[in-house]
Amino acid sequence: MDGPLPVTGEHAMAETGPETEPGVDTDSREKPARKKPRFVGGGTLDQTMPVLLFLGFYNVVSIEAAVVASTLWSLKAAVSRRRRGLNIGLMLPTITVYLIVRSAVSIAAERELVDFGVSTEAVYFGIGFATKILVGVVLAVTILRGRSFMAWVSERLLRLPDGMAQDQRFVRTMAMATWFIVAFEILTAIWDIYLYNNTGVNLFVLTRFGVNFTLGFICITAGLIYIDHRLQPIPGYPGLTELLQKSAVIPDKSKTKSE
Repeated sequence: MDGPLPVTGEHAMAETGPETEPGVDTDSREKPARKKPRFVGGGTLDQTMPVLLFLGFYNVVSIEAAVVASTLWSLKAAVSRRRRGLNIGLMLPTITVYLIVRSAVSIAAERELVDFGVSTEAVYFGIGFATKILVGVVLAVTILRGRSFMAWVSERLLRLPDGMAQDQRFVRTMAMATWFIVAFEILTAIWDIYLYNNTGVNLFVLTRFGVNFTLGFICITAGLIYIDHRLQPIPGYPGLTELLQKSAVIPDKSKTKSE
């Protein structure tokens, strides 16, 4: 819960000019599919900066300043990704509202406008713990309701071959992939709670970031390998890498900024 690609036929035609094959009616050509959203780079910096800003402001200024600084960067990162092509419906405004509310509640606790009976740090991080568990529960519900979160995301972001979304092998694979995410969210939330209760704030933030970042990378890699292996028997499945490239989920860095 982040290399340049070769110029393909579509880009090559844009450079050399349109050409028609003998005997092919231009008007009868199939219209290009609607452009899908693209995942873009910058994920590592966007994950690292809120941590660094929080630690810096927390130790030099105050918990309130740390909350504001890390939240502002997270909001900036979310908006920047949306402008660069990541379009996943209600997720962006949902994340934005969540970050603002989390920050506002933490600041209210720091200024003693509300009393939760715990420190401001516990309020701020506690909201994060509860959110991860809630996300895990919601994703589990999507599986039990018959349309898993990963199936929904795949159908929305990928140009799946005809009939693939209805293939039971695809449905079961996406459901299992979603279960992996459920387990990751809930288990890491439990780990976060244990870590917070047994370390100081600085050590907690650094350790949690390092462990969760590394574990997340390993789990994502293993998950993609699992999905690719399970989908191989489906007729028309081109392989995960080719599917991602055709769907423009892997950013095309061959384009210049002027484009």
